[in-house]
Amino acid sequence: MEKKLAYKNAVFGRRNVSELLRKLSESGDGPETWPVREVLIKKNPSTDIINEIVSVIPKGLKITYLSGGDLDSMLPGINHQGVIALKIARATNAQTGDLSDLKVFIKESKGPVLILDRIQDTGNLGNILRTAECFGVTAVVISERESADITATVEKSSSGAVHHLNLFRVTNLMQAVEALKASGYWIVSASDRGTEDWKKLPDATETVLILGNESEGVKKILLDNSDFILRIPLHGSVSSLNVGTACGICLDRIVNRT
Repeated sequence: MEKKLAYKNAVFGRRNVSELLRKLSESGDGPETWPVREVLIKKNPSTDIINEIVSVIPKGLKITYLSGGDLDSMLPGINHQGVIALKIARATNAQTGDLSDLKVFIKESKGPVLILDRIQDTGNLGNILRTAECFGVTAVVISERESADITATVEKSSSGAVHHLNLFRVTNLMQAVEALKASGYWIVSASDRGTEDWKKLPDATETVLILGNESEGVKKILLDNSDFILRIPLHGSVSSLNVGTACGICLDRIVNRT
């Protein structure tokens, strides 16, 4: 279970905060619309913090310098790396939506899209989001029930990738699959019950990848409604991969085909 933070709307870690600030700088919006109200930085910051954080703080955003002890007391037991951004409220993140928002998004944007079926470990979720952003995933759909929340720890473990993704939490993943199919997407589920032939996949911009729960995999109803069920060929003695690792391999096969 994630440690309770003294400031639950805090974003921490150098890379995580810097990516959030870059996103604000690129938005073109005024300070009144930003989801961040203040950036807290350790007194006498190192050159790395100055180069990575201070240099990208948008004009108009408040900066406060505090002692390391004060920062530690705000986020006890957390490795904040001397940088904390205080968000106004998580709900102000315009990149997060529900099924109706997803339907609007897919009418205006192309894939690849990633669906996460009951990913419960925050470390796995953060790593998956980081990998997804690196491979150009445009939207991530997450099941509301039995899934990890997008917490401060997930944001940090994603190395700030969460700030560049369009995230949609839905109560029924099958409804999301139906909406995506109606918009012309092909559904690919990763499963150890699938085939190893990845050659016939459609273009990445028309592809949805489904990754399943760490122990149970993808739900049967989602497998039954998939256009492709594929597995990663394994050649060692261990018969399975961590879902975060599997995500990277699958997206590489989908996106980087020659």
